[in-house]
Amino acid sequence: MATYVKFAIPEREIENTGITFKRYVDKVLHGDLTIRQNHIIWRPKNNEFVYRVEWDKLAEFAEKEGKHMRPKASVVKAKKKLKPVGA
Repeated sequence: MATYVKFAIPEREIENTGITFKRYVDKVLHGDLTIRQNHIIWRPKNNEFVYRVEWDKLAEFAEKEGKHMRPKASVVKAKKKLKPVGA
């Protein structure tokens, strides 16, 4: 099963629109994940419902159910290069 993710970031401020990632499984769209300021939304393909999760609930789930591991060195270096908002 080949899985890949595509995304496109529109050139504008992210307010209420968010950023959407498309997940494909064996070249067939599996669903969309939209990241917004206060929550994320999972929209399965051909489903009339979407699933909305607040950031606090996502963090709680990730810490409880996720695999505990150290970040790769490249991720740590990338974080150091980020400037704080308003700098």
